[in-house]
Order: sequence, then C-alpha cells, then structure tokens
Amino acid sequence: MISFRILANLLTRKNFPKIILMGFFCLTATGCLNDNKIVGERQEIYVDPLARYLSNKGKNINLGKPRVISSITQVDNGPTHHFIHSSFNGLLSKAWETSVLKSGNLSAPIITEKNIFILDGKANMIAFDLSGNRVWVTGLAPKGEGRQISQYSGGLAIYKNKLFALTGYGDIVSLNPSKGSILWRRKFDSPFRGPPVINNKRLYSISSNDMAIAMNFEGDILWTLEGATRPTVIGKGVAPASSKNRIFFPFSAGVLKAVRFSNGAEVWSQSFDDANKGEAQSVIGDFGGSPIIKSGKIFMTSVSGQLLAINSSNGRIVWDAPVGSQSTPLIAGGSLFIVSSSGKLVRISEKTGKIIWSRSIGKKDKNQYKYFGPTLAGNYIWVTGTDGRLRKFDPVSGEQIVEYNFRNPALYRPFAAHNKLFVITRSGKLIAFN
Repeated sequence: MISFRILANLLTRKNFPKIILMGFFCLTATGCLNDNKIVGERQEIYVDPLARYLSNKGKNINLGKPRVISSITQVDNGPTHHFIHSSFNGLLSKAWETSVLKSGNLSAPIITEKNIFILDGKANMIAFDLSGNRVWVTGLAPKGEGRQISQYSGGLAIYKNKLFALTGYGDIVSLNPSKGSILWRRKFDSPFRGPPVINNKRLYSISSNDMAIAMNFEGDILWTLEGATRPTVIGKGVAPASSKNRIFFPFSAGVLKAVRFSNGAEVWSQSFDDANKGEAQSVIGDFGGSPIIKSGKIFMTSVSGQLLAINSSNGRIVWDAPVGSQSTPLIAGGSLFIVSSSGKLVRISEKTGKIIWSRSIGKKDKNQYKYFGPTLAGNYIWVTGTDGRLRKFDPVSGEQIVEYNFRNPALYRPFAAHNKLFVITRSGKLIAFN
C-alpha cells in the first residue's frame, strides 16, 4: 500500500497533470480491450402520446344537417376556416378524372358555381368546368422562369368577378375568372407558399420570407408587417384567418400574430412551445393548418405536434393537446377532428381539449405516409393520403368504413362541393367522386 507521504509527493502541482493524462490513457486502453457487445434490440425513445387513446370507446355526436355547397371561394373555407357539413351520398364511385398541365406543387383548388380553378407546378392558372373539361389556361410564370418548376404551391381566392392568384414565383395576379385575362400583376421579392384570405374587401397574404401584406382589390399595398421567420422545407403554406376587424397571421416560426385590419398594428401574439413538441419527431415549428376562428377562440396546429385553443381577444391559451397535423382541423358538433402527423384520426373535445379517441389510419407502413383532412360530407369523415387512398370514417366511433384506391399520392384533403368529393394528386390529377 502506498503511504500517505508518497502519495502526497506524487500529487504535486508538477506531477498532477501527468497522472491525470496517464489515467485517461489507461481507461481508454481498458475500453478498447473490452470487445463485449451489448446484447439486445435498439428501441426508439419516442412514445406516441396518442397511442393510449386507441382503445377509447365512441361518443355520440350531432353533426347537423348536411348542406349543398355550391362554392369554395377561399381555401380551407376562409376567412374563418370553419368547415361546413357538405351533402354527399357516400357511394364513392369515380365520376371523372382530368389532368392539369404540369405536376409538382399544385395549389389547393377553389370552386365556384360553374368552375374549378387550380394553379399548377409552373404557375399555369387553369379553369375547369364541373365535368372536368378545361375551359381556359393562363400562364403566370415570369419570362425566363416558365421552364422551372415552382418550389412553392402559392394559392388562390375569388371575390365576385376577380380571381386572385399568389404564385411560387413571387407574384400576386388578379384575373377575370370568366376569360382568364390578367387585370393586374404585382411583383414581390419572395415567393408565396400559401393562399390569401379575403375579408373587409381586402386581400391578406404572407410571403415565404414571412412578410404579411394587406392589399385592396386594385393591387395597391395598404400596409405590410414583418413576422417571425424560421427556415422550413414545407412547400405548402397555410392561409391567414380573419374575423371582424382583426387578421390572424401564422408565421413560419410558429408565431400567430393578431393585428388590426386597418393598419396592421399588433394586438397580441402567441407561439407554439418549442419545449413541448407532443407527438413530434422533428423540430419543425411551422403551422400545419390554417388557424380556425370559432366561438371566441383561435385553434391552431403545428406540424411539430401541438394543438392550441387560444382566446381570440387576448391571445391567452385556453387549452393545449399533444397533436400535430399537416391539415386544417375540422370542428363539428362540439368536437374537433384532426388528422395527426403520426397517422391517426383524432377526436377532441372542442371545449376542454380532452382527447376522446384516436384511430390509426392505414394498416401497413403507416409511418411512411402522410394523411390529409378531415372533411365532413354526408354525415361521415373523409381522409386522403400519400398512399393513394380515400377513406371514410364513422365520426361517432372513428372506425373506418370503406376506402377507395385511386393509386396516386394525394396533395390535400378531399374537397366537398356540388354533392361531390374532389381529390388532387401529386401527379397532377383532379379526380371527382360521386
């Protein structure tokens, strides 16, 4: 045994660093000599918070009487994004199928009493009739960029005799919806990822660099507002929301700002909590769907796994749930239905945020697919997916009833109008179902 005096002599200020270094090499060498392998299987640390609700029982709901929807003039039923229960017979047979000019990042469609409008991957503005026949086409890509596929989908809105198109090339264009002729065009420094919203006879939009823009119908800029930004790989953006004298802008950093419609002055802001990512397996803070305005609350969801209900007057959080989505949720009969980022259809209490049940969508390799919806039509819930299927669910129990394989990855939720369901695919197909 080493005596205390010898040990003290060794641990002098001169020798101490050498002893530490020798100890480090000894430990390293010992570790290298030990070639024992850990036996077992690697397990994912991530646990889906929705799994515990898969066995929950159904609950009755009053969805109200379906209505015949003759037009969808703003994406996600803007400006409040509160969806309507559409009529639909639910037999699910293909009525017709047509193609846009170029596939890629297509816009979500808008629908009128006579036409369906879509902006394709090269900013071709296309008008179809309700039988899928092409009526007119107007190219909106700037000169020199017509051969390049747009990185962003842009978006559309229509008000009376004016069609507004926001392109992935950074233009806002007003067109005559009957002929496709261009009324005016405004160029901006950044492209547009998502659609605009119309309220108070004004057009509100957000560019990809998170600049909020308010314009009149003649193309004059009334005011702008810089928002919180964060790099994102998401090509499809969401729309602002509006009610009464306020506009709610969802910025890519996961921040929602409430501003006055007259001058863009901020009233309040609220954001997703980066420390609470719910079901997320990534760090993307982007909005997954457009904010919904209903009963004095704003409901907003992130791709990264959070659903928030916010007091629309002061921006305070009323409740939150660990559910993310890539689509705008649906509120009906006191429940909020949402298609989660982890591939589940989830029903939540609109009032409390309590999860009533969750149901897995698809049976095999469900983690490799994305699902969009839900849509309420003919007393049932409808969901599309990148697995190329349209599915019908019971809103009471959440059980799947039927599915239709259209064999092309979907880009958006099903769109319900004119007693039909319309599906847009990544390959540039527009499919109508009876």
